[in-house]
Amino acid sequence: MARAAVCPPELVHRVFRGSELVAEGLVTTNQLRHRMWSRFGRDVYVLAEDHETAWARREALRLMTDDSRVACGLTAAWLHGVWEPRPGLPVPLQISHPSTTHGREVVGHGRRRLTWVTAEDSTMGADVEEVDGIAVTSPLRTCFDLMRNRLLVEAVVVADAFLYRGVVDPLRLALYCQERVRWPGVRRARLAVGLASAFARSAGESRLRAVLLLAGFEQPLVNVPVMDMSGRHVATPDLQVHGKRWAWLEYDGAYHEEARQHDADVRRENRLAVASGGVPVLRYDARHVGTAAGRAQVVTDVASATGAPVRTDLRIRDFVRPPGDQEL
Repeated sequence: MARAAVCPPELVHRVFRGSELVAEGLVTTNQLRHRMWSRFGRDVYVLAEDHETAWARREALRLMTDDSRVACGLTAAWLHGVWEPRPGLPVPLQISHPSTTHGREVVGHGRRRLTWVTAEDSTMGADVEEVDGIAVTSPLRTCFDLMRNRLLVEAVVVADAFLYRGVVDPLRLALYCQERVRWPGVRRARLAVGLASAFARSAGESRLRAVLLLAGFEQPLVNVPVMDMSGRHVATPDLQVHGKRWAWLEYDGAYHEEARQHDADVRRENRLAVASGGVPVLRYDARHVGTAAGRAQVVTDVASATGAPVRTDLRIRDFVRPPGDQEL
């Protein structure tokens, strides 16, 4: 019977370069081929049971990035604190090389070429910085890349997320897009910046607001507190839309289905009704913003509630999302 592989105590819960540990005599090249180990990229290993953990991926990025390889895309958004993968999914490892170099891909993940903007005061360029020992695209460049690689509404979602976290300035983002008029996808990114808001607290809110804007309604107020006649805070609706009349819109994420949250929603809606003297509260969820029929219902409801005209037909293409875990 074959002897079971044993992990040296020094390598438990540790990401390491295989060549260095082979040189030290802790493991052999043949042992690294065993299924107990998982490889992130060239010469970077960890125990297979730790491969999808966030800490291991952060440690792997420290070993895999340098002056010529940088974390980008959703990986960069995660490092900047803007994005988290859905529960049960690992952080994707997206790494770029300068467009003038060659390199091997990260195991299990694609990579892309990156054109860097150089700066005299930075060895890596103005588009690249260091976060916790990891070379990563700057928040501005990360936001720009994620926007131009998505269709319009999801590009708005990206811009909203970076603006809300305060890691990107809206004017600098607009100028950054303006200065790159010939880059692929930049027209869409410029449109998204014009539709973005620094006050949207979730992707669902951003998508709901985009439905209104692309249908031709005026820019809604986003998460603005409502006060009663005595100056006391009543509630903070997600969106306040104005036409001939006001209407308040709420986006209900999955957590709104919980009994405790549902009770809180009902109490808040009642307070709004009393304080406003009858301004309607319209509630929507992922089923409304995620389908053409649902979006059409939102437009019809808001037009009826506010008396505002629908000026533009929604295009299905604008609302197409990236596949699977690529959403922000």
